[in-house]
Amino acid sequence: MNAAKQAARVTVGTEVSEHTVSPYLFGHFIEDIDDHMPAMLAYPLRNMDFEEEDRDADGVSGCWYPLGFGKHARFALEPAARGHGGHSQKIRLFNKDRCAAGIGQRVQAEAGVPYRLRIIARATREIAKLHVKLTDRGTGELLGFLELGIRSHRWEELAGSLSATRSCADAELQVWAVPLPAAEWEDSVSTGLVWFDHVSLLPERETGLLKKEVFEMAGELNAGIMRLGGNVISLYHWEDFVGPTDLRPNYVNEAWEEAGHVHKYFGTDEFVALCRQLGVEPQICVNAGTGTAEEAARWVEYCNGGADTEMGAFRAANGHPEPYGVKYWEIGNEMYGPWQAGVCSPEQYADLYLSFAEAMKAKDRSIRLLGCGTARDSLAPGWNRKVLERAGHAMDYFTLHIYQGSNFFPIDAGTPGPDRFKAMVAFPEVVRSLFGEVEELLRSRDELKHVKIAVTEWNAMYFPNPDFPNAHTLEAAVANACMLNEMMRQSGLVRIANFSDLVNGWVGGCIRVGDAYERMKKPGWSGKEGIVFGTATYHLMKMYAGRKPHRLVETNVVCDTFDAGPSKLPLNLNGLKKVDVVGCLSENRDALTLFIVNRSLDRIALTCDLSPWRPADGAVVRELAGPDYEARNTVWEPDALREEVRGAGLTDSRWEGELRPHSVCVLEVPLHVASPVPSRIG
Repeated sequence: MNAAKQAARVTVGTEVSEHTVSPYLFGHFIEDIDDHMPAMLAYPLRNMDFEEEDRDADGVSGCWYPLGFGKHARFALEPAARGHGGHSQKIRLFNKDRCAAGIGQRVQAEAGVPYRLRIIARATREIAKLHVKLTDRGTGELLGFLELGIRSHRWEELAGSLSATRSCADAELQVWAVPLPAAEWEDSVSTGLVWFDHVSLLPERETGLLKKEVFEMAGELNAGIMRLGGNVISLYHWEDFVGPTDLRPNYVNEAWEEAGHVHKYFGTDEFVALCRQLGVEPQICVNAGTGTAEEAARWVEYCNGGADTEMGAFRAANGHPEPYGVKYWEIGNEMYGPWQAGVCSPEQYADLYLSFAEAMKAKDRSIRLLGCGTARDSLAPGWNRKVLERAGHAMDYFTLHIYQGSNFFPIDAGTPGPDRFKAMVAFPEVVRSLFGEVEELLRSRDELKHVKIAVTEWNAMYFPNPDFPNAHTLEAAVANACMLNEMMRQSGLVRIANFSDLVNGWVGGCIRVGDAYERMKKPGWSGKEGIVFGTATYHLMKMYAGRKPHRLVETNVVCDTFDAGPSKLPLNLNGLKKVDVVGCLSENRDALTLFIVNRSLDRIALTCDLSPWRPADGAVVRELAGPDYEARNTVWEPDALREEVRGAGLTDSRWEGELRPHSVCVLEVPLHVASPVPSRIG
């Protein structure tokens, strides 16, 4: 690291791009991976339908456990209610024990938040009522109580409201079956029985089924578009996850060992509803692994067909009479990868794509289709060329999944930090090469020239590191800022991008709920399971998308350079500029924004010459910076890194400031209405 401050200069020209910067470049991604769904959704209980097996040989499903002091009480799993998945949880009480019995589950309770309690149960006549309690596991203190009568030997739904008198991170939900007084019944063949098929809590303040904090943070991202997809989609049959949630089956998530069951409470209807509440466009990836073209076509009709169509009528019967109008449909997820259910050759995929496209377009000609490409040719040599030659004419977008880091550089946990940093921030040069290869294929054939690129998964990806979540760091945010800059530069070609993931899931999720990450840290190790916070990249994405860039403005950057080191790609990554800049004009031409990344470990004195644009008063600079490139937000310091905003005084249409090491700045400059009419580029 150089002790002396370096200098850089940015000159903003008047040429403006013909194309716009798509708001969909700031999209995000929801997938049922690891703890993504439980962390995102507002349900505090797990295993609500007793779908999990009896792991402890105590007769009780999964994370539930038996309660009671009766010597003879029996617990067992039985087949579920008619039409339901999972199991039902049976408890048998004996009069001679003279006591109640029940089931419990550890939960976090929050004061001042009424919870909607819902139970599906049945019982013999000896069980007169249920007592539902919230208690402090450590002290036994009663925090909340509700009594429900149970009247039927047939399945019935019981509901009520439960509140905690105080917040408790280590609480317990208890559901007790309370028998009639001992004098009113005797033990016999079929007495003292109660069955539970569903027990759930849902905070009344949830929005779109999300935790309130998660929903608010997701809204602040201004995502533009939200993708539903991932590896699990190749094993996902959408028709099982619409309609009444009680009747949706319980499936083991075959794509991810640690994910448990597919979260049946968040299906198509819930996903589209969330997108509408967030004000973003829904983007759906269909099952091309174990699904069929007909299944995908029915999904299109369910979302977009009128109520006079078969699937549109099905949607209307589920409470949604108006078509959803889902425009963007992706056919298959990473079909080239050996980890993907239904992995195939490029020729097989191209033929499969064409059959899916024909069936889906027959249901709605207006939809836009995304075909599967790869950013790693070594996984399936020639994939992109073969797929595009065979099926590209029927595509609107060609997808890439780009995870910068050990995929493209020989870095691991033993790589010195400064060397790793330089490799990570060479993101623009890596993706410029990848985009260029695809663009060359698209430009080589007339029938492909309409096709655009959609980066439907992207992030900084590191080597497995059980001791340190690298993807949460400022370094990752700086690398991701470089990626956003390059996608804006390439926005004539790149029109959609989905950051991976929105919440938890693998270690890259930008909204963090609790203290777990990936398969490396189990929940509860810090005692802060309920905390919700954003990574450095969360604050970066919010800072960028919130500026709503509309068209590119030419910039010229003069600064020092660095060498990124060897790559796994045939690239020369020497002499890269330390300062990466993109200039953008607002839609009304009343603001100029510079997105500035210092991708070095040095302080840099920066001069920005804005003189052609007649700046007005009120310029501000937004900065994401920290004391070290490995700095990150944690459960103990959730706001250590966040956007800082300050005024930016201009002198003679110039801004002079200092770029802190490994930092991102966004300079916003209001413009006089009489700014010159720009010439066009691109």
